[in-house]
Amino acid sequence: VGITQQLYLSDTVGSVAAKTVMNVKYAKLYGELTSVLPQPESPSAKICIVEARGGSDKKEDGHRGDSIQIGNGVIKAGGFCEPVYYSDETYDLFKEYLSSMDGVIVRVNPGTYEGITQSKLDGLLVEMATKGKTIMSHPNVMLKMGAKDALCKINGLSCGLPDTLAYYSEEELSAGFKKTGAFQPRVIKQNRGSQGEGIWIIKLKSGNYCKTFGERLLTDDEVLLLTEANDNHVEEHTVGEFLEFCVNGRTSKSGEWKSTG
Repeated sequence: VGITQQLYLSDTVGSVAAKTVMNVKYAKLYGELTSVLPQPESPSAKICIVEARGGSDKKEDGHRGDSIQIGNGVIKAGGFCEPVYYSDETYDLFKEYLSSMDGVIVRVNPGTYEGITQSKLDGLLVEMATKGKTIMSHPNVMLKMGAKDALCKINGLSCGLPDTLAYYSEEELSAGFKKTGAFQPRVIKQNRGSQGEGIWIIKLKSGNYCKTFGERLLTDDEVLLLTEANDNHVEEHTVGEFLEFCVNGRTSKSGEWKSTG
């Protein structure tokens, strides 16, 4: 009976053993995995989610808020997927790991983490792409579309919004924000990065929005409700104070700010 049971369970034992060896081999790349769904026995593809350790964009489990959900979505669709961490220190091990994957979902904000040389990571991803791996998103695409003004380039399309603007001077910021902010709630973002610092969701406290774009302009004394995306704290400031803070930071004219940015 014992031999019969061993033979019956041999495939399962072998599978577990293989996964155990793999996990041990690449242990330095892993973080918290308890929320990852069980992997399919015969996956249609093998995909990894690449993250970086640290950063204010991480939740208590050390992952970005949607990384586990994205990975579990791949698993539900029949693919293998797990999150791993990249660092320059583990470059060779990480490269070996990527060689076993069919695709890579990149969840690393360009140039914002310690221990990561962006050009080194980008170079590795480009190399993997030339070997037939699917990279989402490819570094070359990120260079073209990573800046927030990419949204401005499509503001005339059906998928865009006509009041999406980029500001490259103090004058453009003042004129553009007063025009758009009077029309509907705004999201003001720094040019690059998406960890939430300096990204503000802005509403008029009065709710006095105009019906058509450009019908009126905000005045410096109108009060704004500002929610910063990195921690969702809310502040109240006048239009004048907010514009001063954007241009010159904390000054006597910008008032008291709770933001850590």
